[in-house]
Amino acid sequence: MKKFYYTFFIILLAATLISGCSTQSSPATTNDQDSNEPHTLKATISAPKSPAIFPSILLAHQQKDIKLITWETADTLLAQIQKEQAQFMAMPLNMGANLYAKGMPLQLIQVNTFGSMFLVSTDDNVHEIEDLAHQTIFVPSQGGPPDILTNYLIAQHNIPDVKLSFVNISEIGQQLASGAIQHVVIPEPLLSIVQANLQTDLHIVINFEEVWQKQFNQQLPQTGIFVNKAWAASNQHAIKHFQALSETGITDLYQQPDVSLPLLSDFFKSNEKIMQSALANSSIHFQTASQARNDIEAYFKILLEIAPDSIGGALPNEDFYYNE
Repeated sequence: MKKFYYTFFIILLAATLISGCSTQSSPATTNDQDSNEPHTLKATISAPKSPAIFPSILLAHQQKDIKLITWETADTLLAQIQKEQAQFMAMPLNMGANLYAKGMPLQLIQVNTFGSMFLVSTDDNVHEIEDLAHQTIFVPSQGGPPDILTNYLIAQHNIPDVKLSFVNISEIGQQLASGAIQHVVIPEPLLSIVQANLQTDLHIVINFEEVWQKQFNQQLPQTGIFVNKAWAASNQHAIKHFQALSETGITDLYQQPDVSLPLLSDFFKSNEKIMQSALANSSIHFQTASQARNDIEAYFKILLEIAPDSIGGALPNEDFYYNE
């Protein structure tokens, strides 16, 4: 039933974009449509509450005409698309590839989040993946990157008798505090928030980005910014300006903590020390779709091998990547 619902959502979402999100959607505008170097950009960004939203929080603060909205579920994202609420949409790369495979006219313009996912434990005897033999690991989403990559690492290291179970991401802190779970895959900024509020020690066993780099000598791209293909064709100046603002914003995120940390703290209703930890643990940097393509395709090939449905059963073709 879950697989049916997900497939139905993908098809419905694709149909919505094909029929509704054309060049008629609310346009991003610049102060000079005929100029190759616009000075202002009026647009809306939609993003999940993950490290991928960090640069957009700063960008919306720096640029008065950029609005930020969020999505937490597939239903929320669908509603936003139906209402044509955003020109720039942040989502996991495998989700974008899956939607693209179902006929959605998406194009990836940039990747901004790499890794930023961790397997953590409250067990003092667990310090590396081999220590997880005969244990239960909880992951926050069935069929998503945490589930797929955890299964992959377990298989690669031949860890015996490991069971994967699923936990609602909103319940992770409570479940760890009660002792109901000990080992869980968790993203930032939730990791830093839970660590700060948990009475027992919660330590990182696996940094997925580090393990991936060690094994493949490549980055682990996770989240990118997508646009509607038809909209992109008639808004090249807006995309160019957005890319430049994004690159600068990511640099400012780290180089201007006196500005970025209060903004992140306010957005996530947390304190600056926690958000400083979350930012330090997150691997956020700017790459255009073209620059990141080799790493993306290497990642997708692994997904295609072990969980082909996660990217729609095939590698996206060249049209998936926006050409600057």
